[in-house]
Formats: sequence, structure tokens, C-alpha cells
Amino acid sequence: MIRRTFLLITFHLFTSYCFAQSLDISITRGTDLDFTFTTIRQYTNGIIRPNATEFRVESTAEWDLYVGAQTITPGQWDLITSYSSAGSSTVPVSILEIRAVSPGGTSQQNTFFQLQDVSNPVYLIGSGADDALVNSGVGTNAPGDGSNNPFTHRFRVDYKLTPGMGYRPGVYSLTVVFTVAEDL
Repeated sequence: MIRRTFLLITFHLFTSYCFAQSLDISITRGTDLDFTFTTIRQYTNGIIRPNATEFRVESTAEWDLYVGAQTITPGQWDLITSYSSAGSSTVPVSILEIRAVSPGGTSQQNTFFQLQDVSNPVYLIGSGADDALVNSGVGTNAPGDGSNNPFTHRFRVDYKLTPGMGYRPGVYSLTVVFTVAEDL
């Protein structure tokens, strides 16, 4: 018997506007991803979608960039439909791993990391605190845009989904939220 699980990821990009500063995040490729698991090897080793999403940041102020999952029940994939009653339908968002890199290597997360709920996001640039201005290198948060600063303001995102065998076969969904905000 082949267990088939279909996982759907959608993306939302949020921009924060404050005072006269301008912040924008634009997705340039990859708004919907599908992962279909049909072999035991895929369930246990996962499926990787390299360079599945690309986006650029434009800002006239210092900025932070972070990512998290948005679901109906925080921290769990949304179950759309199930094919069986075997296994658990409580699937943690952490089975999805992300790697977001810029050509200049500025992301603070340069290896795969487990996705977390948007209420506890992972910072790719900056932190929840007021950060010092970084003009180059890891954590670059200087004002600029993806056209004039492609090494620091453009990002490519790889996704790795490894569900294992313990979850109920079905269709699951979650939304990955990338947010750019002024560093305050």
C-alpha cells in the first residue's frame, strides 16, 4: 500500500510602514509549492525544492527580515483532507526546513533551519531588538534595494520537507510569512 501525502505551502509577504520610511518586499518567483510524497524514501529523507522562492527587499531605513508559519492552530499544519484514519493529524510546522540566502551571504541563517510559528519567527536579518547598522557582510541591514544592491537585498529560498511515517496521509497546508520591518 502506498501512502500519499500532499502538502501545500503558500506565501505571504508583509511590509511594515512607519513614518516617512519606505519598506517593501517583493516576491519575484515561487508563490505556491506542492510536495507530494509517494515513496518511503521521500518520507524518511525528505524532498528538497532548491531556489523555489526568490524575493527582494527595498528600504530607505535600517531593516529586519524574519520568517514564520501562519496556520489555523499555531505551530501545526492545517489538515485540508485525510485519506485514512491511521497516524496523527497533528503535524508540526517544524518538519518544514528553510534556507534563505543572498548572493552576498548576508543571511544570518545560511543553513537549513526548522520553521516556527509566526508568533516566534526566525530572523534572517536583524533581531527583535534595535540592531547596529551593518553595511556589509552577515546581517547587512543598510538601506537599499534589490536592483542597486543585489548581493544584500535579494534572497533565494530552499525548502526541505521531511514528514517521516507517523502522520495521517492527506492534504495539509500552511502559509510561510516573510516580513520586512524597520529596525526600531
